[in-house]
Amino acid sequence: MTDLLVEYVLELNSNPEALAAHEANPEQAARDFGLDEADIQLILDQDVAEIQKRCDSSPIDTKGTMIMFFKP
Repeated sequence: MTDLLVEYVLELNSNPEALAAHEANPEQAARDFGLDEADIQLILDQDVAEIQKRCDSSPIDTKGTMIMFFKP
């Protein structure tokens, strides 16, 4: 089973249009990708530690994936 949040992070790393949409409106971009409310809240809270933990525990190879795409 794949983790949609991890897939979203990977998409932001590989798709400039997805990253631009995220930067313009993170909540809408996450919602459009299909993330559930709990994962959207992780994005809005910029909970980098939890997102990193999810990436690290994923069966998908996330080595070298950047999750520091949040703005202060």
